[in-house]
Amino acid sequence: MVWTSSEFVETIEGKTTLLVPASSLSSKVPPKVPAFFNPSAKLNRDLSVLVYKTFVPEIKKNPKTFGDPFGGIGARALRVAVEVPELEQIYINDINSVAVDAAKKAAQINLVTQKCTFTTQEVAGFLTSHDSKTYERFSIVDLDPFGSPSAYIDCLLRSVSKGGMVSITATDTAVLCGVHPQVCMRKYYGKPLNNHYARETALRLIISLIALIAARLDLIVHPIFVHANLHYLRAYLTVSVSRKEANSVFKRIGYLRYCTKCGNRNAITDCNKGEPCELCGSTYSLAGYLWITRLFDKDFVKKMSYLLDTNHDVVASMQYLKKTLATCTEELDDIPFYFLSDEISSRLKTNPDPLQKIIEQLRSTGHRASRTSLDPNGFKTDAAIDEILNLLK
Repeated sequence: MVWTSSEFVETIEGKTTLLVPASSLSSKVPPKVPAFFNPSAKLNRDLSVLVYKTFVPEIKKNPKTFGDPFGGIGARALRVAVEVPELEQIYINDINSVAVDAAKKAAQINLVTQKCTFTTQEVAGFLTSHDSKTYERFSIVDLDPFGSPSAYIDCLLRSVSKGGMVSITATDTAVLCGVHPQVCMRKYYGKPLNNHYARETALRLIISLIALIAARLDLIVHPIFVHANLHYLRAYLTVSVSRKEANSVFKRIGYLRYCTKCGNRNAITDCNKGEPCELCGSTYSLAGYLWITRLFDKDFVKKMSYLLDTNHDVVASMQYLKKTLATCTEELDDIPFYFLSDEISSRLKTNPDPLQKIIEQLRSTGHRASRTSLDPNGFKTDAAIDEILNLLK
């Protein structure tokens, strides 16, 4: 494929100059030809840079390496090369040779060519080539495919070093949020639900799939950060070797029960199909397998916040990230669902109360309550929905 310099233009994101298709900056839907670049994913990339810069001090192996199997024009990997200089080797791969050529030219502009390796392999081949004696495993692997990441999880986990990190993006939100349940079962080994807290259910389906495949490989994964924005769902997990902990993976995986009639919801570890709702007697809808324990490493999130406070050039979207991280720090992520203020007001047939007022009222009665980072109108609590409605009516 031949491309001309006029088809690509320079744009600056973070502290990095990128060469991007000119059409991607003016089209509502970024075209895939001559190469793909999504400007609206900047926040996603800002967060990645912050997560990786926070994680680098925890990497034990040398050299510290980063792999991007869907590298495209290098938007994420080149930002990592420039803005996380502690990572010593950056591997950028994409099947589109035009995109890789643009990434190479941008690497020259940013003076990071010496630390970057460029390939045009199929993704599975790229990942498995780093599970060999020829190439060492990556310290960090960033998997950002079009649609579902499910086909690559096995190869992904084999390509990361002990104590390393994987980050996974999913954009097949219709599948994960309940529109296509059979496809979700096939790709994620879990049934979805089209519910008020679908973003969290979707993230927990993704993490469950990763944890189950990891256990088969005698590995364990620990989520340290998750994020949802627009049509992006993103999870960051550390990977360790432990047969003992892999044997107990089902202590962290279970099901969500949701009553579509009264809104009651809870998590269980064993599947009880057809069990009636304790509040109204209707049959529960069931979601799972899915991850039912914590989504965040709170100490890690605090380190991210500290890095933001002390390095003001880390990311551009500073205020949004500060607010998000503050919410994550306080979030009751051991509760695998949330409620919406609009959902509650709809059932009460009133105008929604301010979210902070709802949380304070719940806490005043001895319940745990917090905001959620996954929805600006959402709150988490250990109170059942009938208790919430009685308190707020």
